[in-house]
Amino acid sequence: MATNLHLLLLLCLTPPCPPEVEELVASGWRAYRADSMAVAAERFSRADQLCENLDAKVGLGYALLRLDRLVEADSLFRLVVATDSGNADGWDGLTIVRWRQGDARAAVEAGRRALQLNPGDETARAILTQADPDWERPPVPPPVRPKRLRIDARTKGDYFQTPSGGGGWRRFYVSGVNMGVALPGKFPSEFPPDSVTYAGWFDIIAGMHANTLRLYTILPPSFYRALYGWNTGHPDRPLWLIHGVWTELPPNHDFNDSTWTEEFHQEMRRVVDLLHGNADFPARPGHAGGRYDADLSRWTLGYIIGREWEPFAVKEFEQRFRSKPTGYAGRFLATKGGLHMDAWMAEQCDYLLGYEVDRYNTIRPIAYTNWPTLDPLFHITESTADEEAAWRLKVGHAIERPLFEYENDAIGLDAMKVRPTSRNPAGWFASYHAYPYYPDFMLNDPVYNTVRSSEGRSNYFGYLRYLKRHHAGMPLLLSEYGVPSSRGNAHLQPQGWDHGGHDEVAMARIDARLTREIRESGAAGGILFAWIDEWFKKNWIVIDYEIPLENTRQWHNIMDAEQNYGILGMYAGEDSATPEPGGDPAHWKALPVLEELPDATANLPRRLRVGQNESYLYLAVEIAEFAGRPFPWRDQDLMIALDTYRRGLGQRSLPGGVISGDLGFEFVAILRDTADAELRITPDYNPYAGGDAIIGGDDYGRFGHRPVTTVPRDDGRFDSLFVMTNRARFGRDGRFFPAQGLNRGRLRYGTAARSTLSDWYWDQEEGMLELRLPWNLINVGDPSSKTILYEEPNLDVQTSEAVGTAPSDGFRIGVAVLGRTRASYGEMALIGALPAPVNGRWRSVDFPDWQWSGWTMPRYHQRLKPVYDSLKAVWSGWH
Repeated sequence: MATNLHLLLLLCLTPPCPPEVEELVASGWRAYRADSMAVAAERFSRADQLCENLDAKVGLGYALLRLDRLVEADSLFRLVVATDSGNADGWDGLTIVRWRQGDARAAVEAGRRALQLNPGDETARAILTQADPDWERPPVPPPVRPKRLRIDARTKGDYFQTPSGGGGWRRFYVSGVNMGVALPGKFPSEFPPDSVTYAGWFDIIAGMHANTLRLYTILPPSFYRALYGWNTGHPDRPLWLIHGVWTELPPNHDFNDSTWTEEFHQEMRRVVDLLHGNADFPARPGHAGGRYDADLSRWTLGYIIGREWEPFAVKEFEQRFRSKPTGYAGRFLATKGGLHMDAWMAEQCDYLLGYEVDRYNTIRPIAYTNWPTLDPLFHITESTADEEAAWRLKVGHAIERPLFEYENDAIGLDAMKVRPTSRNPAGWFASYHAYPYYPDFMLNDPVYNTVRSSEGRSNYFGYLRYLKRHHAGMPLLLSEYGVPSSRGNAHLQPQGWDHGGHDEVAMARIDARLTREIRESGAAGGILFAWIDEWFKKNWIVIDYEIPLENTRQWHNIMDAEQNYGILGMYAGEDSATPEPGGDPAHWKALPVLEELPDATANLPRRLRVGQNESYLYLAVEIAEFAGRPFPWRDQDLMIALDTYRRGLGQRSLPGGVISGDLGFEFVAILRDTADAELRITPDYNPYAGGDAIIGGDDYGRFGHRPVTTVPRDDGRFDSLFVMTNRARFGRDGRFFPAQGLNRGRLRYGTAARSTLSDWYWDQEEGMLELRLPWNLINVGDPSSKTILYEEPNLDVQTSEAVGTAPSDGFRIGVAVLGRTRASYGEMALIGALPAPVNGRWRSVDFPDWQWSGWTMPRYHQRLKPVYDSLKAVWSGWH
């Protein structure tokens, strides 16, 4: 009423507008409808200058909106609704401009008001539906705050406790699963929207006797509704929740940045509200949103806030405030001594606890994310970058380029510096992401090397034992652990628990042992990483060669360890048609024929079939003469040569000079027998420095990158695909730890049923060689867009920011069967080849191009890996 009276008074005191104003406004709308925005804007502006007129301002706002002058349009619409809060056109314009500015929350607020004033406003309705599918639901009711402080879970000594009924408490050992949920083809922030998917997952996870789920970030409302449905339907075995609060690094590594900190706090408030079923916020780019009405607070075990901070960021922040006193005294948490970052982390946790207590009178345990690179222990074998550089200089091994991965013991965060206050009965715990293969101090430390668990020697158990000893009297939660079932291996570990290189059976065996050793160490529980294979993930050893990087979600790189941790495996292609070594030969014979020779031709390889999916290139070589009998590996070898880019480039002579020609090859698969097979590469095209990078155990050639190119060659040389996994380093005491690596090109023989890492198989009954090659192994940067690695030979790597790529022009593939002329491998003779050579030489003209179709949405199928059953067996005895 007051606003309307004020407006009426304003109109009474405002002089009447000149007659031409009304005509200018009408003329402006005619120009607007004729799509003459510049003319419309000019006429509305003239009208507004002649007389303060809301109609002219509204028209000008819409014209500016169409001219993409959003800031000016926003100002006009704000002025209109401030002057007349009942102006439906003004609210409608404000809805549009806020939506186009990317402010979904503000668009929803304006859109609701626009529809109140004009229920037929289809523009506002459409925007509301896009911004928040639940916008028509009634507002979330205010929370009912308990009169007494509610404690849904707490810590007691070294463990968690949950209510046992009747006011009592029982020990709760965490057997959990980390819930990454991005399906193939999806970005990490593209979550499954339906509750059915989540409900099915919960049923399977609970079936393996897991009792806890961990989230890193906010998921869609459907996840929480499905979990609420599961827990209310299974009160005797609910799935408890540990929820994270995600954030990225602050600008300039300043954790006191006020804008960044407020965004972090805002995310904390969202998490607390949604867990109490009392949140309604629109989705934002990269973030879920909606109406959260499922109250999961009574099944929320605790919070783990933040992310794995990089040591360099913590170190830089600490240097900013080294002259200031440390310490924090909060309502629920306090610190004594330690770093400024210890105090800062305690302050953030205290803020979240305070918000939940003030709004819901509820409190629960909390921790921040930590990992071994920031642990509070001292490691004699792990030098800092400065210490490493000093030792290299001292022994004459100085390297001018910056040293990476040498700050893993430079600074540490210590949860023991934080203590709950008397107002915090829920407690505090330490959370660590700890894997058995990293950092190097876990592998090199002389003490960890000698420690044995009840199952034998274990560097991992040695580290956990000392980590737990430091955190005595406090729950230590291993909130990430595990090994991946990837073909690629990014880091070697003394017990063979490497960062990849495990088939699924080995993965199951290792994860089960790690799970038991975590419990034996005295930890409060472990949360396995992760529920599904997520294709968008990236790993240091391949990330430079997955190009474009945003497309990793479109294909499954089994050379990338990070993509293969899942309990529920996500596999390329269709389950009923995917070829597998030693699998159904019909799947191999369904591949299109690329080359074949007439039956009467006296040449051993008769037919070559080629196909692909989102993980592999598939090659099937049919040799009719050997159908029904073993291939004579004692006397003969097979070579498969691949020209993957431009016919005139690459190696034109196969190893041993047995066959040459005018077509250049980048790769050759040499199959000598079932125990000796390897994919090799022309030297210039090797993306890694190879074995030449290790000189006396040092890794001189590993820093920086050289051109990844292919050039004409006639010397018959193909190099191994050796890659360095563990860099050379000096300990703090000067002890030298040599570099380590492996040959990625070694091809494993066998059936996929026996090992999921089998690369090739000889089908004796069919007389058919079956070979599958991962895309990354043959320098395909992105098969979905048909992008391959290629750089000009004269590339200046000093100014290059990334490895170069080129569109594929197709592959050319040749097969050769070689016979030994002597007992040794030294001399070979060509027995037969496909295509047929002319006078012992291959002609480029005889090789057809093999092309494949790219894709924008990957095909995939899923199944549980053996690790499901191994953990089910372990956990079933504990709960």
